[in-house]
Amino acid sequence: MKKIAIISTCPPQECGLATFTKDLKEGMELNPSVHIDLIALSKHGIEDFDDSVRFVIHRDRLDSYHQAARLINEEYDYCVIQHEFGIFGGADGIFITQIANNLTIPLLTIFHTILQTPSLQQKEIMELLLEKSQAVVSLSPKGVELLKEQFDPAQADKIKFIPHGVPQFDYNQGLAKYKLGLQDNFVMMTFGLIGRSKGLEYAIKSLAGTDLTGFKYLIIGKTHPNVLAHEGESYRFELQNLVRQLNLEDKVVFIDKFLTDEELKEYLTACDIYLSPYPHEQQISSGTLSFAVGAGAAVISTPYWHASDLLKDERGILTPFNDLETMRANINLLYSSKRLLAWHRFKARSYGEQTVWKKVAKMYIDLLQGLATPVRSLVDYEKYVSFDLKREA
Repeated sequence: MKKIAIISTCPPQECGLATFTKDLKEGMELNPSVHIDLIALSKHGIEDFDDSVRFVIHRDRLDSYHQAARLINEEYDYCVIQHEFGIFGGADGIFITQIANNLTIPLLTIFHTILQTPSLQQKEIMELLLEKSQAVVSLSPKGVELLKEQFDPAQADKIKFIPHGVPQFDYNQGLAKYKLGLQDNFVMMTFGLIGRSKGLEYAIKSLAGTDLTGFKYLIIGKTHPNVLAHEGESYRFELQNLVRQLNLEDKVVFIDKFLTDEELKEYLTACDIYLSPYPHEQQISSGTLSFAVGAGAAVISTPYWHASDLLKDERGILTPFNDLETMRANINLLYSSKRLLAWHRFKARSYGEQTVWKKVAKMYIDLLQGLATPVRSLVDYEKYVSFDLKREA
């Protein structure tokens, strides 16, 4: 049995990356030939992690990364780094390079953020991870394109596209609406951690003046913890005030909650339209958008990178940035045309069924099993084994 260590944020931390990691682990473990342990990142060390977490890296302690590297080398056959700049210690998360530099087993890095114009240090971190990894994964074709444009062409063969995985949905919309008390409603939905980068004010403004009987727009999610730390709930209050100013209280519903897996599946199955109104182009991956397509929702989205890739072949409708009239027209179009709504839902479901976690996890296992063990010099090895190992729980 092959042992795989995944470095990431993990439940009970409430973020998209933690959810991704949990789902990937569960999907991979459907294969009896592998065993997965998690190496969790923690800023404060207060989380109650379950037994799937083998080791906790204290984000801002460099020695913790050294200890993790030694443990991974001693106990595992492969390592997977889930990379986001903000989850690791040091400027731009540079501490993760301490692990990448010292691994003696095959490394796979999954880039969840790929910038078109990274800072010099951000580019250097990504360049090192690309060099030290035997393979890197982007969750969208656009990400593959950007990586190949920005980095050494000699590394290009390492760069792979694997789609964002999604849960298995039952597609029973009538039952889901009934369970949620929405059986008499046409449901539009946006979910995810709330912050100013999500463009929710545009979504709300697009509903001004609409006459849509039985229409409900559900904005589901807690405020992003980083936003909460810096400005509290001010953005949510602004959105709620905007709803009142536009007299949309009967249409817009805020659900201030980080949904469980089952709740999320229920709401996504119930929704007719999924609205993704990001106001900027440089969004390389969106788990929320992937889940919506997987659920077979008819998607309306601004043309950020991931949406432009994912919604090809009529899997959804792209609506221009900062264009309220077109967004409103697209919502009205799907509300009024059952045939068009059904068509986009069918196209989304057909694609989503190919990206369930069971299938996506197999792609990762196949990729890992094809990786070669990196060659280390004696000097590197002697430098590496000098680290002290202390188990941190």
